[in-house]
Amino acid sequence: MTDLPEPRVLGVATALPPQVVDAERAAATIERLFPDESPERIRALIARSGVEQRHIVPDLEEIVAGADFTARNDRFRPAALELAHEAATRALERAGVAPDEIDVVVDVSCTGLSIPALDVPLAKGVGLRRDVQRVPISLSGCAAGALALGVATRFARAGSRVLVVAAEICSLTLAPGDTSRTNLVASLLFGDGAAACVIAPEGDGPRVTHVGTRLLEDTEDLMGFRYGNEGMRLVLEPELPAALAEQLPDAVRAFLRASGVEAEDLDLHLVHPGGKKILDAYERAFGLPADGLFHSREALRRHGNLSSATILSVLGSALDAGALPAGGRALVIAIGPGLTLEMTRLTGS
Repeated sequence: MTDLPEPRVLGVATALPPQVVDAERAAATIERLFPDESPERIRALIARSGVEQRHIVPDLEEIVAGADFTARNDRFRPAALELAHEAATRALERAGVAPDEIDVVVDVSCTGLSIPALDVPLAKGVGLRRDVQRVPISLSGCAAGALALGVATRFARAGSRVLVVAAEICSLTLAPGDTSRTNLVASLLFGDGAAACVIAPEGDGPRVTHVGTRLLEDTEDLMGFRYGNEGMRLVLEPELPAALAEQLPDAVRAFLRASGVEAEDLDLHLVHPGGKKILDAYERAFGLPADGLFHSREALRRHGNLSSATILSVLGSALDAGALPAGGRALVIAIGPGLTLEMTRLTGS
């Protein structure tokens, strides 16, 4: 696989809704949503979450009032499309690629249901060709952004220029009246946003040297969504951190060896910030220094968890900061339902 052409990441961009919710406003709102929880406990959870602020589409009073699944899903499509359009346009500009030069668009989302998928109106709005190949990815959760990088890389190796766009409105998935611990965790962590990137067979930018995926053993039921009359209910089982701690290191090391490097050879780790505990576990597993996951932690602090869009946003922030020098080696990894690990190795140009 390493003998195949190595596509380039030409441009990455993030788009966020204008409304910002800081920790104080979040605490006050969550206290109203979870009246049986003590305010002290809620504020302690927020303090430990690693999230200081988030951008969201609906206003806080709308979230507190609640709405049925139909109303919330009706909000999803226009909000996601607006953010996707902004992220895609900016990524194309950064890449120096005209919309009509894109051959494939990979559209990623899991926080709303929409048929046709967002890629149909997005193609028209951005100005893509009418014969652009559209690849919608849904139901892959937080791993989907990294999964899309792998899909895009395979198209680029065959000569196509690919636009990847991930748009998530996580705030609309909070089920009204659900006072479960899982819904509480979701209310602490998730934000809204979109991110996009351009992958091409040639150009200036980091080289994609290897992509891969790993399914972890006996973990199918530990993370996901269940659908019901109230919409989507997040599934996060308490066994998840232990399962990751046990299986993730060997899976990552196997992927890296297949790409010709060891974990100790990496200059940059870009991990989807699914939560502070996941980042802590990853740091311990690979003996990273205190700032070893700076870009992941900074994304969590400033935006919360944007589901599939987060890993693309983390990648963009790292590249903007010049964190991947020429010849440097980076791992991009996201964890999603399955449990699945979606991984991409980059080499700085």
